[in-house]
Amino acid sequence: MGTSEERMRILKMLEEGTITADEAAKLLQAITTGAAVGGRTNGGREPRWLRVRITDTHTNQTKVSINIPMGLVRTGIRMGARFVPGDADIDYQELMQAIQSGETGKIFEMVDEEQGERVEIWAE
Repeated sequence: MGTSEERMRILKMLEEGTITADEAAKLLQAITTGAAVGGRTNGGREPRWLRVRITDTHTNQTKVSINIPMGLVRTGIRMGARFVPGDADIDYQELMQAIQSGETGKIFEMVDEEQGERVEIWAE
């Protein structure tokens, strides 16, 4: 079952307009049930997560930290794309291939010197 902190983060993102009401509902459902959307399970193993963290490069303080169930990865990639500068050279297909192939650990890192932010994504 999802923690109160995770629910509050999702609701805060909804309030700020970072995600839509539909995306928030899907995330809340996923953390509440602990299952992938659509009723798919992962063979009895612990659920897998996509972890996204954005930190301020000047203060090293975390600005955004969210854990997304793998069942909602496509939604999570769309949400994360909102934080990435438009001129960034990011291949979302490559990122999705890494996730779908079962790769674990840090799969993406980008530093935006102009905004003073570091974006990191892990599959666990």
